Amino acid sequence: MGIRLSGMASGMDTEKMIKDMMKAQREPVNRLQRTKYSTEWKRDAYREMNTVFADFQNSVKNLRLASSFNKKVATSENDSIASAKVVGQTSLSSYTIEIENPAVVGKPATAAFTSTLPDTKTAIGSTFDLTLKKDSSAASTVVKIEDKDTIETIIGKINSSNSGVKATFFNNQFVLSSDDGSNFTVQAPAGNSLGLKDATATKTDGTPASFKINGVSYTSDKNTITFDGMEISLKQANKNAPITINTKSDEDTIYNMVKDFVDKYNAVLETINKKISEPKYKGYQPLLDEEKEALPEKTAEKMDLMAKSGILLRDPILSSGLSELRRATSTPLQIDGVNKAFDTLSEIGIGGPPSGKNAYQENGKLFINETKLREAIRNNGEDVMKLFTSFSNEKNDLGKKYNESGVAERLYSQLSEVMDKIKIEAGSSGSIYDDSYLSKKIQQTNKDIDRWEDRLKMIENRYWKQFTSMEKAMSKSQSQGSWFAQMLGQR
Repeated sequence: MGIRLSGMASGMDTEKMIKDMMKAQREPVNRLQRTKYSTEWKRDAYREMNTVFADFQNSVKNLRLASSFNKKVATSENDSIASAKVVGQTSLSSYTIEIENPAVVGKPATAAFTSTLPDTKTAIGSTFDLTLKKDSSAASTVVKIEDKDTIETIIGKINSSNSGVKATFFNNQFVLSSDDGSNFTVQAPAGNSLGLKDATATKTDGTPASFKINGVSYTSDKNTITFDGMEISLKQANKNAPITINTKSDEDTIYNMVKDFVDKYNAVLETINKKISEPKYKGYQPLLDEEKEALPEKTAEKMDLMAKSGILLRDPILSSGLSELRRATSTPLQIDGVNKAFDTLSEIGIGGPPSGKNAYQENGKLFINETKLREAIRNNGEDVMKLFTSFSNEKNDLGKKYNESGVAERLYSQLSEVMDKIKIEAGSSGSIYDDSYLSKKIQQTNKDIDRWEDRLKMIENRYWKQFTSMEKAMSKSQSQGSWFAQMLGQR
């Protein structure tokens, strides 16, 4: 860059004049910059919609699985005899339970002694040996008790003595227990403040439960058993008077799952409809950085929001995606074995809005008739499951595959298709390599901006050279004029 002369001879504000001239020259760059901002906004809006679709698809995933509709609850004729809850997949609808005798839990060997001390921190005030011996063949362990010891310190000594006996204290009772439940003996002088004295602790063996399920005999060491996907609690004997445990579909869980699906479906439709119908304000365009700096922050934000509005107005990808989602929920299921009385969502209580003058404003949202849906789940659970989860193995005829697929399967596939289209158009924020149409457009715009910036530097340098040459010529002319005036003055 050469020397720049700014109005030294002409008196003109050359820098301001060139700056004003460059404003006109920068207009193509400004248009490119605004185009870049609009393209980035559209790319980001697409990606936001893909996040919405991905979240919905993830929730639809469970609706494709038969296991989601096989949720069951168990009820007992008499909970005081035996109760049950479903923890897995049950194979039968009813089970007879006959308990000959519940299990009696064995008790480990323990010895309890009543203390006369006021608390666990008071010194016992006497010294003696406590001898502990497990089984007849085991060696004895002697624990030295001193007069300064408290219940707390004595418990610590016993528990760290490797005698196989552990000590606890509760409700003024000093309790010794075998760590493995086996028998042990205690030797201590009577009359001490802990109440310790010679004693033999003997364990009590338990007896197993014996019972019949559907006429087949079983035994168990515990009264809580797991059988055919159920957890059954055996409580009291009912020999020769069996009771029945029934299983049925978990109506509430299945209903809430379907309701959650409908709520999310409606939320997605509302989001799409809002995006493709959002008003476009033609008088607003993206603000350049210098324009934002010249405006109050809130004004600039409002103008940008107005410029962003309608960025996906009547967007073909979203519009076709919306149509496909609505078609997926309204097309009847056409597969062998389907109950024609339950081959559409409307027949299980999921249909359009109530009729009325404002019904059209719901834009395809689904509404639930709770009574009808619960009745379908309760009485026709298998048909409800098929309507959502049916899967077609058809590979050649796509139309047939679509008709044979359940609602959840169709939705999952259609969501995948619309998301793939958006990825081609706008890419994904988590992708390392972005080959999408809009990202390529942004890259090309950046290159065009860089080329224009180089060109503008050349134009600006040319202006400065021209004005500098003018200033030099004027300065030279003024210098010559002064010389002639000086020479004439000497004459």
